[in-house]
Amino acid sequence: MAQRREAIIVNFSIEGYVEDQVLFVKHWGATQADEVKIQMETMNHQLDLSPAQSIHVIIDLSDVTKALSVKDFPKAFAHYKTHPKYRWTMMVGQKDPLVRFASTVATNLFRAPLRTFPTNAQAVAFLKTIDPAIDWSKANPSVLERPIPEVV
Repeated sequence: MAQRREAIIVNFSIEGYVEDQVLFVKHWGATQADEVKIQMETMNHQLDLSPAQSIHVIIDLSDVTKALSVKDFPKAFAHYKTHPKYRWTMMVGQKDPLVRFASTVATNLFRAPLRTFPTNAQAVAFLKTIDPAIDWSKANPSVLERPIPEVV
């Protein structure tokens, strides 16, 4: 007998902001633990495919309407291991102080440096100061400005 699975709606996108050097992850709507797990798996797969040795990630949470609950953090991150290519995380638009604290704890556990910023522009400015090897001529600024897809 076939099992019926509930569909998981993913409210995130992952795109290359600077080819093979900076990924841009955008979340919107209500965040679920299963969605975060899928995002982490997808991101790690993209890191696997990249020929680069070092990749930074900007995660934009400014359009999240309901943050992942603290009790769901273990479910979302329990099996996560830091990818060897993963370097800095820039979190943008975190509004919930509890989530900001939990994110800091998580990045400390995974030994991934984290900085938080109010805007994507500030995250990019910070990246420019910490990694002079990034080839900014390969940046696609439109990635940072894409509208949230409409759910039908």
